Amino acid sequence: MKITQETISKLNELGYNVWADDKYGFVDMNDYNSATHIGIGTKSHSDDWFCKSFKTPKEKEVTVEWVLDKISKENRYKSLYEYLQKIADKHSISIYPASYGIGVASLFNRSKDIEMVSNKLHSLGLKFKNELSQGGWVYRFIVSKDSENMRVLESLKSA
Repeated sequence: MKITQETISKLNELGYNVWADDKYGFVDMNDYNSATHIGIGTKSHSDDWFCKSFKTPKEKEVTVEWVLDKISKENRYKSLYEYLQKIADKHSISIYPASYGIGVASLFNRSKDIEMVSNKLHSLGLKFKNELSQGGWVYRFIVSKDSENMRVLESLKSA
């Protein structure tokens, strides 16, 4: 990946730890030239702690703006996740926020869990489609990024 020391320093100043990654952890954390991903984590020990690896462009330089945009997209569905987590906790459903929407663990044919999440998304008026991960472990709720859905997601922050 192409990233300057200046970009890394600016991200550090913003409160992020930065490291080289290759998705599998087989690259030296300081070898940015060999890395295919960038690891980003907050330095905070609070409830909003964040740690994520992002695939980086092959030719384009990774900038502060690029990283912040990736983090913003990752957090887009956080309010939906927090809203659904209240239901998930009551029913032992394993869900997580993702860049596409919400993932639900589906390893042991959790069709009732999937139906419950689907019904809740429909009741909120959200437009979405579904797909199963390649390994079949996660049932994905790919939430549309249209303006009406974004308005609903924004309203969940105060719910």
